[in-house]
Amino acid sequence: MSTYTAHQHYNRPPVTERVLAALDGLTDEFSPVAAEAPDSNAAHAVRADRLAIICARRAAWWNLLLARPHRDGMSRLFLRAVIHAAGQEQDRARFWRDAAADWRARAERRPTSDVAGAMSNHHDLGIAS
Repeated sequence: MSTYTAHQHYNRPPVTERVLAALDGLTDEFSPVAAEAPDSNAAHAVRADRLAIICARRAAWWNLLLARPHRDGMSRLFLRAVIHAAGQEQDRARFWRDAAADWRARAERRPTSDVAGAMSNHHDLGIAS
């Protein structure tokens, strides 16, 4: 039976380094997906879902820094920047989830949300706004 101690992870990078590495990796994932040129509404929905997942993961990594043990010793300015970054990624994830839902609706020839603006296909469907 082994006893766990905090010292067993002395070779592990500090949390900020792990967060930075994860965010860099997610940026590397985001860029090629964002650059895709889907050829159908269904493909647009899949792409938007993938982008939403990446943004949600980025928000989760930022939020990790807000956990009580990691906040100790953090400057107020850095803390505010982390809160802003986490919120921004949550907003991006929500945008891409909404976009995916609109693209799925469009693929199924259902009305899209009014929030979609330029993506709205009410005219295409002959629905009066």
